[in-house]
This record gives sequence, structure tokens and C-alpha cells, in this order.
Amino acid sequence: MESSVELITRRHCLLLLAGGAAANLPVRFCRAEKPQHILRAAISAATLAGANVNDARAAYKVWISEVTRQFPSTIAQMDPEIFLPSDEVIRGVRQGTIECFGVTSIEFAKLADLVDPELILLQDYLADGMEYVLLVHNNSPFKKLADLKGAQLVTHLHRDMILATAWLGTLLAANNLPQPEHFFGNEKIADNLNQIVLPVFFRRADAACLARKNWETAVELNPQLGRDLRALAVSPRIVPISIAFRRGCSVVGRRVLIDSILKVASLTGGQQIINLYQSRGFVVRPTSVMNGTMEMLRQYERISGGARKEKP
Repeated sequence: MESSVELITRRHCLLLLAGGAAANLPVRFCRAEKPQHILRAAISAATLAGANVNDARAAYKVWISEVTRQFPSTIAQMDPEIFLPSDEVIRGVRQGTIECFGVTSIEFAKLADLVDPELILLQDYLADGMEYVLLVHNNSPFKKLADLKGAQLVTHLHRDMILATAWLGTLLAANNLPQPEHFFGNEKIADNLNQIVLPVFFRRADAACLARKNWETAVELNPQLGRDLRALAVSPRIVPISIAFRRGCSVVGRRVLIDSILKVASLTGGQQIINLYQSRGFVVRPTSVMNGTMEMLRQYERISGGARKEKP
């Protein structure tokens, strides 16, 4: 049985750390910032993608208690619950009670009119987006996408894969094929990479959908996988998760908050946890980096909306 911390995806821990650092910034670092400009922050529970929210909160509180001992004053406030249901985060941003928010791109799309157009924060491996792959066995009869009609698909349960259905939906539509729920015969979701790749390798499943970076890691560990499996399709570069700011929020508060997130590894505790979870940190990117992802989601909404209307 995995421990509570292990239930949280490795890089998701960084999001928790960022919130912890943000919630405990010392006032002396930002004398010009007035109390009414304190930024209020929250994280969508949808970013956990299968991890236990209570375990995530517990891990967060361990971290924040350490930071609080060093920085007792604040210029940013995290919601007491830390992780909120998606509809609460969206409502809070719309009402102006949440000004910094960690969200999935599906939620980002619903808030696009309120997102600061200048910049967002991304984990370093998402700086230029990421790709998904649809894997099949070299010796399988699946030579083109249409050949997978009725096939068994295994999908990785991970927050990075939050856009998998949208990608597959747009991919199938572009090839004049039905939507995933009507195209694939059976879909299984697993949170362990071995349970994603090995069933296809041993011919117990027909195809697997996972992040390309995870596929490349699996091949590094077991080169035989790279020889026997191949990518039938690769997604465009997309961004599944981000930290955004509400349009019109305090520029000074935003800057200090960003600085704290970027410097999370400077604290001893932060460095230890970052090393434990094998992550490096966050990067600032222009909000326009989300354009391609938003366009894919708009296409998928048109496709899936049309499919719903056609149902009897």
C-alpha cells in the first residue's frame, strides 16, 4: 500500500509547495503592498486526478507548518480547504474571491475571459507543452486509426492526461470516425505505468494512451518496449494544468507571489521535498502558450456538442 504522500503525483507536490510558500510570504518583502491587495488563492480538486484529496491536504499542511515557523506574516491567503471542487473555484474566480488559481485546462477555458492575459505559471516540463501518444504493438493488425474500431484501450489516470478524451475526440473526428465512447470497444483506466504499457506489450490490450514523456521513460528503462511498440498517433503540444491569475489582480501582489513560487526550492524543507519528488520547479510563460490547447478544447466542444444533439 502506497503512503499518503505517494498517492499524490510527483509533480503535483510542487503545486502544493507553491501554495504553501505563497500562503506564508513575509510582509517585509513587500512593504508597498496594502492589506486590501492580499491575493486569495485556491487549487481545483480536479488537478488531483485520482489522488486522495484528504491525503493531499495532509501533505500540504505538513509543508505549510514548516514554512509558517519561518515566515509567520502573510501577504497571500490560501483557502482553508486548499483544494476546492471545480464549480467552487470557477464561482470564486467569477465573484472575485479567488485571484490565484491552480486549474486544469478544461477549467481554464471556462475562465478564459477573466484570466490575466499577460502571464501564467507552468511546471518546468510543461514550458513548451507536452504530447500524448496512442501506442499499439508492432505485430498487431492496427496500421491506421480506423483499425482500432472496437479495440480495448488503456488510458493513464494522471492529471497530465486530463485532456486525453478531448484529444482522442478531435483526432477521431478529423478522421471521420465516431467519438471515443462509441469507437473503442472497452476502455480501462490505470494509475500505474506498468499497467498501461505492459498489457499492450503482452497483447492483453490493443492500445494505450499516455504522455509521451512517460512513454520515453518506460523505453529508457526497458528498450524492448521501444522495439515492440510504436506510436500510432501523437497529439499536438498541449498544456493540461496551469497556475493563473485573475485579470485586474494586484500587480505587486502577483509579482511577489510568483517570486515565492519560483524560489520554493530556496528553503531547506522545500529543497528536500523537491528532491524527493524529482522535480525542478516552475516557469513563467505568456498566457498565449495556452492558445493551442484552448483551440483544441473549442473544437472538441463543437464536436461533442454536435454528437449530443444527434442522439435520439
